[in-house]
Amino acid sequence: MCHPELAKFFAPPPAPQVLQQSVTTLCFGAANALRKIAILPDIYGDTPFYRQLAAHLGQGRARVYLVNPWQAYGELPEQTREAAYARRHKLKDGEFCRRLYRFVIEEGIDTVAGFCIGGNFLLELNRLGFAGTSLSVYPLPWGMPNQDALAPGFDFMAELQMPITIIMGKEDAHAGPENISLLERICRDNSQLELHLYEKSGHGFLRDLGSEDEFLRNNAQDALKLLNRKMFPDSAAVT
Repeated sequence: MCHPELAKFFAPPPAPQVLQQSVTTLCFGAANALRKIAILPDIYGDTPFYRQLAAHLGQGRARVYLVNPWQAYGELPEQTREAAYARRHKLKDGEFCRRLYRFVIEEGIDTVAGFCIGGNFLLELNRLGFAGTSLSVYPLPWGMPNQDALAPGFDFMAELQMPITIIMGKEDAHAGPENISLLERICRDNSQLELHLYEKSGHGFLRDLGSEDEFLRNNAQDALKLLNRKMFPDSAAVT
């Protein structure tokens, strides 16, 4: 499970503006902001968590676009893994990423953060040529089956020539130790890939922002601070 629910750590989000272009997004923050950030969510789509995160980042003088890859397929009938996967397979990943790349370029977006499957979509944007600030958070670079499947990130990450920050939990059960080791090796051999691997944290570990476990809470809060530093290198970030 990634982020289907509200997070107590963040304030409730304001009502967003809906933007329908080559992809559908919810927009937060000032329309004339200098920085433009796109968030690619996990398989649950534009959930309350991602709306909260987008609104939180928008306070830092950015226009934040929360992309919903599954908007055309309606709301989930229930917040379950099974329902999310059933809707997920309706999407043609390759076709969507080509539309997403066009949107990012046309809108002048300088920063993209992708979470889980959204992290895979970001890696595909990098493969297509996006060279802005790139933040791939607990991605699945071994690939996911799809009717229009993307090449697994592991197949091309070693050759990417743009800076990419990758954030993972070392105990990510979706990855397993073999994939974590392979990710470490690829990132070690390609200086453009900056890996932040958090001990004891698992998949979707930003849900630990308000955890009673101090170690896990510190990991999640450090990862959020890292996202802020990367998104707002001019120190206009909020924490």
